[in-house]
Amino acid sequence: MISKFSVKKPYTVIVTVVLVIILGVVSFTKMSTDLLPSMDLPYAIVMTTYPGASPETVEQTVTKPIEQSMATVSNIKNVSSMSSENASVVILEFGESTNMDSVTLEMRENLDQIKGYWDDSVGNPIIMKLNPDMMPVLVAAADVDGMSAAEVTDYIENNVQSELESIDGVARISVSGNVTESIQVQISQEKLDAVNQKVQDAIDGQFEEKEQDLADAQEELNSNKAKLEEGKQELEAGQNEAASQIGEGSAKLNEAQSELTKNAAEVDVQLQNLESKQAELDTQKQLLEKTEALLNQTIERLTEAKGQLSEAESGQSQLEDAISKIDAQIENLQGQLDALEKKPDGMTEEQWKKSIETVQNGLETAQAQKEQLTAQLEQLNAQMEKLQPESIDTGIEAANQGLKEIAEAKVQLASGQEQLDAGKEMLTSAKEQIEAGKSQMTSAQIELETQKILGSVQLSTAANKIEMGSVQLETAQAQLDSGKEQLSEAKEQAQEKSDLNQILTSDMIKGILTAENFSMPAGYVTEDGSDYLVRVGDKLQDVDSLGDLVIMDLGIDGLKSITLSDVADINVEDDSSEVYAKINGNPGVMLSIEKQTGYSTGDVTDKILNRMEELEASNDGLHFTTLMNQGIYIDLVVNSVMENMIYGGILAILILFLFLRDIKPTFVIACSIPISVVAAIVMMYFSGVTLNIISLSGLALGVGMLVDNSVVVIENVFRLKQHGISTKRAAIEGASQVAGAIVASTLTTVCVFAPIIFTEGVTKQLFVDLALTLAYTLGASLLVALTLVPAMSAGLIKRKPKKESKIIAVVQRAYGRAIQWVLRFKWFVLLGSVVLLVLFAALAAGRGFSMMPDMESTQMTATLTMDNGTKLADTKKASNQVVEKIREISDVESVGAYTGTGSSMSMLTGSGGENTVTMYIILKDDRQLSNEEITKLITEKTKNIEGKVEVNASAMDMSALMGDGVTINIKGKDLDKLQTISEDMMKKLEKVDGLDNITNGLEDAGKEYRITVDKAKAMRYSLTVAQVYQQIYAKVKEASSASTVSNDTDDLGVYVNSAEDEDLTRNDVKNLKIDYTDSMTQKTKKVSLSKIADFSTADSPKSIYRKGQTRYIAVKADIKDGYVVSDVSREVEKIVNQTKKPAGYEMELDGENEATTEAMGQVLLMMALGVLLMYLIMVAQFQSLLSPFIILFTIPLAFTGGFLGLWISGSDVSVIAMIGFVMLSGIIVNNGIVLVDYINQLRRSGVEKRQAIEEAGVTRLRPILMTALTTVLGLIPMVAGSSMGTDMTRPMAIVTIGGLVYGTLLTLFVVPCIYDLLNRKKDMGEKTVDEESMIEEAMDEKE
Repeated sequence: MISKFSVKKPYTVIVTVVLVIILGVVSFTKMSTDLLPSMDLPYAIVMTTYPGASPETVEQTVTKPIEQSMATVSNIKNVSSMSSENASVVILEFGESTNMDSVTLEMRENLDQIKGYWDDSVGNPIIMKLNPDMMPVLVAAADVDGMSAAEVTDYIENNVQSELESIDGVARISVSGNVTESIQVQISQEKLDAVNQKVQDAIDGQFEEKEQDLADAQEELNSNKAKLEEGKQELEAGQNEAASQIGEGSAKLNEAQSELTKNAAEVDVQLQNLESKQAELDTQKQLLEKTEALLNQTIERLTEAKGQLSEAESGQSQLEDAISKIDAQIENLQGQLDALEKKPDGMTEEQWKKSIETVQNGLETAQAQKEQLTAQLEQLNAQMEKLQPESIDTGIEAANQGLKEIAEAKVQLASGQEQLDAGKEMLTSAKEQIEAGKSQMTSAQIELETQKILGSVQLSTAANKIEMGSVQLETAQAQLDSGKEQLSEAKEQAQEKSDLNQILTSDMIKGILTAENFSMPAGYVTEDGSDYLVRVGDKLQDVDSLGDLVIMDLGIDGLKSITLSDVADINVEDDSSEVYAKINGNPGVMLSIEKQTGYSTGDVTDKILNRMEELEASNDGLHFTTLMNQGIYIDLVVNSVMENMIYGGILAILILFLFLRDIKPTFVIACSIPISVVAAIVMMYFSGVTLNIISLSGLALGVGMLVDNSVVVIENVFRLKQHGISTKRAAIEGASQVAGAIVASTLTTVCVFAPIIFTEGVTKQLFVDLALTLAYTLGASLLVALTLVPAMSAGLIKRKPKKESKIIAVVQRAYGRAIQWVLRFKWFVLLGSVVLLVLFAALAAGRGFSMMPDMESTQMTATLTMDNGTKLADTKKASNQVVEKIREISDVESVGAYTGTGSSMSMLTGSGGENTVTMYIILKDDRQLSNEEITKLITEKTKNIEGKVEVNASAMDMSALMGDGVTINIKGKDLDKLQTISEDMMKKLEKVDGLDNITNGLEDAGKEYRITVDKAKAMRYSLTVAQVYQQIYAKVKEASSASTVSNDTDDLGVYVNSAEDEDLTRNDVKNLKIDYTDSMTQKTKKVSLSKIADFSTADSPKSIYRKGQTRYIAVKADIKDGYVVSDVSREVEKIVNQTKKPAGYEMELDGENEATTEAMGQVLLMMALGVLLMYLIMVAQFQSLLSPFIILFTIPLAFTGGFLGLWISGSDVSVIAMIGFVMLSGIIVNNGIVLVDYINQLRRSGVEKRQAIEEAGVTRLRPILMTALTTVLGLIPMVAGSSMGTDMTRPMAIVTIGGLVYGTLLTLFVVPCIYDLLNRKKDMGEKTVDEESMIEEAMDEKE
């Protein structure tokens, strides 16, 4: 119907074609150009910074929590990570159907839940969706004549960078080799000492008055002590005088008594005895009475002294009660302090801290009072011990005992008196005189004894008073000494608290700078209908204002506020000695430019280059050197593919002309080529397919195939025209007869790519555009063949076609004879086909498998890697030598070299650093050597230069999307054990032929100084491992930016360093002093770190890799030239399988072979499903299960030719080549469809099977050869071309050409054999009139 409409309405067809051409031109001009298809990769990255942290600290603190949090995100497939110094990178792989926007929101929610547990120094996690736009689209070097690196940096940042960033489509510009200025604040010890002296002088002045008061009190106390000492001396003198007088009186009495006794001897012995006894009795009685009175008086006085002692004891009790009360107060305060260990609900942080401080101050005051009272009590006890209260009690007791003895003596005297009464009268006269003398003597004696006792009591009382005074003075002295001690301690504490060496640390100054250099809006106030923004604070503007910043005010009279310049040296410095960037030997900066997603790479790079030209013209001395430009590469690829399309189309048209020998039908088919391509471009534009190397390859491959449908239609129209049918009738019927066949053949070719929706990963992302482009091209060619070709044939082909060429006739006759011979020996033909298939498949596979073919480019890269720890100066020296060696090569135009990172992707690979130099090498367009030859030459020239030089032959190497070489991932927990296992595996791999540069990544590892804290030793000093860590960390951590000072042109980071900050050695760390609090004195003391810890040195990995939340170390090796990666990988796999793994450790193979194998599996799945779809389509067309099965035998025949083509051309069996096999399986069946369909038509018309096979082969020989040759010649420019654009698609073209040539020839012979073998029926059982009768009948009816 559509063909009939097209013939009858030709202008409608023409209008449609014009509209398609207009839309195609507009679409082509608006289509964006990119290197690769737009890939929505199901990957996301979480990047987190942790300044100053080691890889292991980053892993434990940041990476593991993120991995655990991300493991619960929807559709998560794999989690891997890299923990490096200062940073963590977690890479997440999701399912293919995942909505990355919604997943990103879920990731952010999970990250928000764990951020609160991190230290403030851990940065905010950054989430990035992984896509090719993260790689720079253009890398350029900028230098200015006569400027140093610092001057170039300022010039570029102020005059160039903002201009380039303003270009539409530019996402960001990463500058490498730029010199950065910063403000260095160095705390000066000399300035600190000077300010400290001022502070100490001010504190001394405050304490001087109180010290004078204490001195006056001491002087008064000393005066009282002197008076007391005089009293003591007077008492001692009195005691001596009294003793002397009593001694003299006693001596006189003794002398008188002796005289009286002598006179009494002269009296009668008896009288004398009686009188003596009576006198003695009387004397004793009187003496006893007086002594009793004196003893009673003595007891009263001693009791009074005892009362005074009780008063002292009462004072002692009062002191003890006061101490008990203070103990209760201390216990209460301690309870309050324990309760405040955790912040109570409802209390702010500031209230909590203030409460703790108040309680602690009260506790310290109570403890000080307790110590003071305890000292007084001890002094009082000492004085009471001197008083000897037991001597008083002993005196009282002795006096009471004397009274008792007196009472007993009275009883005895009374008894003696009774006995003497009888002789008393007789002796009275004589005794009176003697008794009188004795009485006087007795009175004197008694008086003397009484005076002696009274003097003793008086002296004792005076001594007690003196002792009490002495105790009071000692107590006063103790209080005074305590006051002095408290004042001294207060002064010492004030001096310690105001010691700037302890107060002004780098962290404290950083905090002040952050808090003071502050300006933020606080809200709005409204007044008279106007809103006023309230802004608090102001920013520092320059170095002077930074120096004048007040950092401390101690509130001491006479002491000015302390500013930053009072204690620190402030200087503006740059890092020119720490960066490196050279372009052809001149200092410069490298600009890595990334584009925004959705923008055309070609358009963006063109705009950048135009802006650079404008900047060069407007800025004298400014030069840009393009080191890498995806846009140029894309333009070269587009131009190359377009040229191949044009050349291929011309060759196809020439073939058609040779077969048809008529310009008009050739012109008809020639018109179908551009119209089909333009229609395909329209559909590409509206479906969002960009012009990239994959989609353009689909167009180029389609050029040869899109004429197939038109060739079949025009050839059938020609054939009917040769039978004398009218032009319009021949056009209508010719298209109608083959419509089913060409629709089926187009569907089989298109549907072979339909299963790509079931594939995963990069395979799907890369080749969807190829499938869509081919589908659009072939779909457009089908519509053109069924509409435009019949319409143009009816209008242009008026005369009867010429007879067939004699050459064609000879070929057809020769084929007819050959097919007869082949049918007789069909088993040998089939066996030979199978043998050839196996042979060439083995030969092609023997060259190995790969992911992407190598591509030539004028842009190369090289990397110089020095040993870890190499100083930048040495790295620069080696880099300059490498650059000079590279510039000696005549084909090299420019070389740019720099250290540091260049794009967002740098962080993912951990690249950059002082020991790594990245070089971009620009080659001349008319170079004589290939990229591979230049790579070998660079390697040879630089082999004697220190460091390792790795050269990549193309800056656009597609293998970057996949692994490289052989990789063994060794998984386990302990890093040291992983290192040991990896080193053992490296030794085993050294025995495998074909491996080179075997490494586990630890050769460049840094050294780790391990400090193992002895917990028992540390606890003796009340230290934990965490406390030791915090003090060590504070000593060795790096300086970080504390604030920013902004002016009109620059933002300068402010870095604060202590006077003690310096590069520490291991010995310095070992001798560090750790602060601890003494448990007895509660004072801060220091202990050497070496006393509580052991030290060891070990390798420290630059990065810790994890996969599936498990650590792993990757052992990697390159494949030597001339070796097949698949063969070497099999040998490595044997070693891995034979290696005994420790419990909890495992190994898995990764790398290029595994990535290629996975991609191959995806392609084979696509091919299998495509063949199944083709079979079902052909079943629907032929209404038979057998005929499609016969046609499918053409696929392995074509594969034989594809393997042969790869083997002859020396190409690997790459994934690109496998895509060629997929496409080939959809193309080659077309010939089988045409042949089998016509055989069935002849058999249904009654022709015998063998005859139908021979006749169909001869009849369809010309269209089969025409379609095959047009496709082959359309692809030849892709194989023969030498431009960069052909490298990517060449394997596909080789497979397709080889498969078509070999497959077409064998289809003409093998398919008839298989048909004859499997189709046992002699008759199709259906009778139809032949074609000529049908046509004649139709013509008669019309007439």
